[in-house]
Amino acid sequence: MIEQDRTPPSNPETVWTAPDAVPSTARPETPRLRAEDLSTVRRWAIFAALMVPYVFYSFCWSTEDYLRPFAAESLHLSKVQVSTFYSLQALGALIGSIVLSQWADRYGRRRLYIAITLGFGAAAVGALLVQGYATALMQRFVMGFFLGGVFGCAVSLYVGLFPPTVRGFLSGIVMLVYSAGGTVLASVGRMVGPAEWRLVMVVGGACALVSAAVVWLAVPNDRSFSPWRSQTGGAGPRSSKPSVSELFADGRWRLTLRLALLCGLNFFAYQAFNGWITTYLREVHALSSDSIGRVMTFLYVGSMAGALAWGVVADRFGRRANALGFLLAAASIVVYLRVPPEPAYFAIVGGAYGVGLVASGIWGPYFAELYPTHLRAMAASIFGWGRAVSLFGAVAAGAVAQHFGLQIIMLIGAGVFALAAMIWWTLPETLNKPGRAGARAS
Repeated sequence: MIEQDRTPPSNPETVWTAPDAVPSTARPETPRLRAEDLSTVRRWAIFAALMVPYVFYSFCWSTEDYLRPFAAESLHLSKVQVSTFYSLQALGALIGSIVLSQWADRYGRRRLYIAITLGFGAAAVGALLVQGYATALMQRFVMGFFLGGVFGCAVSLYVGLFPPTVRGFLSGIVMLVYSAGGTVLASVGRMVGPAEWRLVMVVGGACALVSAAVVWLAVPNDRSFSPWRSQTGGAGPRSSKPSVSELFADGRWRLTLRLALLCGLNFFAYQAFNGWITTYLREVHALSSDSIGRVMTFLYVGSMAGALAWGVVADRFGRRANALGFLLAAASIVVYLRVPPEPAYFAIVGGAYGVGLVASGIWGPYFAELYPTHLRAMAASIFGWGRAVSLFGAVAAGAVAQHFGLQIIMLIGAGVFALAAMIWWTLPETLNKPGRAGARAS
């Protein structure tokens, strides 16, 4: 593996902080070993264990849009009411991403990852208690709180195990796993009707509870070894109490706000299209539950195929190159709404959309590379901050769908994806490439 160039980036908007620079309040620790001292097989085994809860993180998160028409029918809710499920889930996730990522950087990422997995698993099983609109909102908020902490913890754990030159590929695997969770959801969803939507939630929640045990058994304490290429001899330099405020210190606020905006646009665009796909297929084209499941499976399979491809692109051409994926997603939405109303066409175009959508998979390692090592969980959690933009956006999307039609809000999603692609291109590059001094490693 080639150790990355540690020269500051040439981008004047980015204030570079050496990833291993120890803050004045640092508390040095003496770990037993470095990440480099772990065998390749051991590091990949740890990574695989971290991905087990991720499958059911995807499963549980995606139930909000997949089960939307069934829950609405069962609970007798309007489009605006059922769209608030996302708002409450996203609000919980926003709070969870801020609170839980700080706890992870302070008290241990493995410990929090296990607790978070148990939390969202139990909350998913809690769908059995949902009997009306109010309890449905409460269940979504609680589950969202724990789901909001998954991304930051998972990314901060696996990024420390591997060199920068393979992190794009790893992020591709993570997105593949996320898409696999959606495929599992689609497979389970094919076997249930409007009256059994709670059963789908229970399946995902119960599996999440079991997956927490896998992490406990297979993943070592992250405080017991130092991150890849750390020069401090400690388990990653860190403040005595790392705080989100550090993401805005020393001129980083411009970068942090742009990342949050980028993520917010991503969530809104995703909600504007993905949030209404099953409703569009069921209400506009009257597809059966089985046909919807088959169509959605192609979308998830497309995401799985694109995940690894975008990971390789990010490692080969840089993190910003993946912005092209959002342009593909935008174009696919336009085509999706104009193809003949046949399941085969929806499946093919949906697969192309899925390929473009997962280009954002690189954001975990990318965000972590942009900030000092001791802030990794919080840096990765910026992904969750974007939900602030989509909190009221989901309700607005529901209102647009209610009054102007599903096609209009889905087309708006295409425009937002295109805007996000342009903002992504303005961000600094972190991948070291031969002949470019402006790259940086983490």
